[in-house]
Amino acid sequence: PPLPYPPPQARPKFSRELLNLRNIQEHLAKAKDYTEAHKMKLKADALEAWEIEKWRNQKQQEMFQQEAKFKHSKQQELIALQKRIQTGREEQKKRRQLDLERLLQRYQNVKSELEAQQNLERMRAAKQLQSGAFMNLQNRRTKKNVLS
Repeated sequence: PPLPYPPPQARPKFSRELLNLRNIQEHLAKAKDYTEAHKMKLKADALEAWEIEKWRNQKQQEMFQQEAKFKHSKQQELIALQKRIQTGREEQKKRRQLDLERLLQRYQNVKSELEAQQNLERMRAAKQLQSGAFMNLQNRRTKKNVLS
């Protein structure tokens, strides 16, 4: 598959002016005008050195920009992950709180139900005791009446 961006250039694309100077240098050398060819070579070498330096600076600047962009995107990812973690923690805390409240409510309901049952049992027992004591009292009276 093709790369989403052009591959990095291994060497600079030289200017038309530099290529022209090299061409002139070559023609002068072929014409055996070595002094002028040497002058052209020095001029072309200086221009080439300047263009290479400019190209290197440009490449370095591009690298710095790519690095800054990469760092920024990773920072954004980190912030998003931290936010997701925090949201998850808060949701978990809310869920636990709701579970606790439900459990406490169930406890209160069971407790109230048991207390109500106990009160009913107590009232029945008290009623039975009362009616039993009343019966005992009546039984004693009837026994007394029978004996007397």
